[in-house]
Amino acid sequence: MIRSLILYTQLFSRIPLPIPIDLVYLRRGVPVLPLYGLLFGLLEAAVFIVVDVFLPTSLAWFCILFLDVLLTGGFHLDGLADTADGLFSSRSPDRMLEIMKDSRIGSNGVLALIFYYGFFLLAIPYLPAPHWKLVVFLSMIGKTGLCLQLFRIRYVRQTGGTTSYFQGTKDFAIYLSQLYPCLILLLTYQLRGLIAFTFVLVGNLCYRRFVLKKIKGHTGDTLGAAVEISQILLLLGLVI
Repeated sequence: MIRSLILYTQLFSRIPLPIPIDLVYLRRGVPVLPLYGLLFGLLEAAVFIVVDVFLPTSLAWFCILFLDVLLTGGFHLDGLADTADGLFSSRSPDRMLEIMKDSRIGSNGVLALIFYYGFFLLAIPYLPAPHWKLVVFLSMIGKTGLCLQLFRIRYVRQTGGTTSYFQGTKDFAIYLSQLYPCLILLLTYQLRGLIAFTFVLVGNLCYRRFVLKKIKGHTGDTLGAAVEISQILLLLGLVI
């Protein structure tokens, strides 16, 4: 478990941990991937609590969103933008994959980021308090949604990338990765938390079907997009 947490920190953040870990622990650690998100969220929540003392809550959230970009390098946001550019390009599957690999961002990618941040900031007044818990749960649920996309995953690019190491993830590992995030949300928000988790679950299944229909499998970008989509689904479930 510790090796997987270290490897996830190296992969998903800019926090320096110069410890060599075999990439096979990407797949073996899937059950604790949401736990990594929770621990990362606790780090951001600690900053949020301090900032929220001196700034209005909306500005505290803005600072945390900025901090998240600094700590992660916008890793999953890049995936969201590239996925939007590729899958909404109305091109062939091969061309979609080429577009997603292009380092330049297109209009669909820009719109996806605008809508992501726009919804995020507009939802703040309607979110349940205390907000520092949400900072933690958003990070956790992003990785929970990522785990859902790993169910019998097929990597579509010909050359192997980091994502290819998730192939062969056992079904039980994915089920386990969903259990404790669901329980945490249920214990914290009761029925509201269960509804929010259902939004995440159903939304991810719909997103998975959409991606498979478009390009017959996943890439690193489509997995990264699932993280941000899962966060929006959680917020949507909590504000309804």
